[in-house]
Amino acid sequence: MARKSWQEKFDASGDSVVKLAPKDFADIKAGQRMLLTTPKDIDAFIRTVPPGRSLSMKQLRAGLAELRGADIACPVVTGIHLRTVAEVVNLKLAAGQSPAKLTPVWRVIEPNAPITKKLEGGVEQFMALREAENP
Repeated sequence: MARKSWQEKFDASGDSVVKLAPKDFADIKAGQRMLLTTPKDIDAFIRTVPPGRSLSMKQLRAGLAELRGADIACPVVTGIHLRTVAEVVNLKLAAGQSPAKLTPVWRVIEPNAPITKKLEGGVEQFMALREAENP
């Protein structure tokens, strides 16, 4: 069975879900309303971040949760889907698409974040775009 492409993973995402956290983990307490987001939700949210502004993963999660009426967004699911969005953007940059027409993931990927080690397309372009917006 062939592995799905990043674009296929992005396109196949279903709907976000808010559920009660079953136990304490990471910065989530049992019983909190926890958002299990989607790549499409993350993509749409990132597009609202203005040029020159950046958000930490914690701020991204808080913003996503607030939009969906949750207390907090799951860090694992958010990280997985942020990577999907970033990989799609990296592929489009490699294909020559203008950054101005793409989701500005560089505004939410911090230089030393764990995700930077996993990106197949690398993080160098993102950091250069981030620096260009924040002279």
